[in-house]
Amino acid sequence: MIRRKIEIAPGALAPAVRQIWSAAIEKLDEAEFGLTQMANAQDSIEFEQGWTRSIDCLEEFWTRFFDEGKKSFSSFQPWAGVFDAARKKDPLLIYLYQARHQSQHGRISLEYEEGSLQIAPEFNGHVRGLEIFPDGTFELDATSGHPLVREASVVFSGGNAKLPSIYNGKYKQIFNPPLEHRGQLINDVSPIQVIKLGLNYYVAILNQAIEKFGHNVLKDEDAVAK
Repeated sequence: MIRRKIEIAPGALAPAVRQIWSAAIEKLDEAEFGLTQMANAQDSIEFEQGWTRSIDCLEEFWTRFFDEGKKSFSSFQPWAGVFDAARKKDPLLIYLYQARHQSQHGRISLEYEEGSLQIAPEFNGHVRGLEIFPDGTFELDATSGHPLVREASVVFSGGNAKLPSIYNGKYKQIFNPPLEHRGQLINDVSPIQVIKLGLNYYVAILNQAIEKFGHNVLKDEDAVAK
């Protein structure tokens, strides 16, 4: 007889076969996708979508990782418990958890620096009038002093996202942007850098777990963030 592959009927979902921690790795991949979305964002909405995706997925990774490891290996819980305890003391990881808590309640835990407008930068000529409209367009009455000088423009600069202090109303606690992670000072406390540090932390734990418990788990290093 000829061995053939089972056909999938139109509209049916083929069953997926996952190895241990595959579902957790999927969440790390999704968190990295959110990080990329933040880095490439053209406006605050795109940036916030990436931020929310990343902070949600980092916590979902830990839940999947911890629960599956606990069910699969008898010695996993005490081993992973050390990291779980560290998560509850580390300023950066605590902040990410609280930010995710805000996200779950429909709040976006980000603020923005005040931006500024540069009127006719690098323009050589006369500017007589400017009108700016709510849709982001403008009309500028300007005459160039040289035929080769480009038209006068209006450029928006600044307005970058920043981490605010998070207020947890249930416990009446305030969580300031983290200044330390794993005992080291954080030089860049931007949202993107904070997500990178959190992502790297969980990737390192996953790699340690696979080395210790998942000797039969095949993992491509490109499957998780660097």
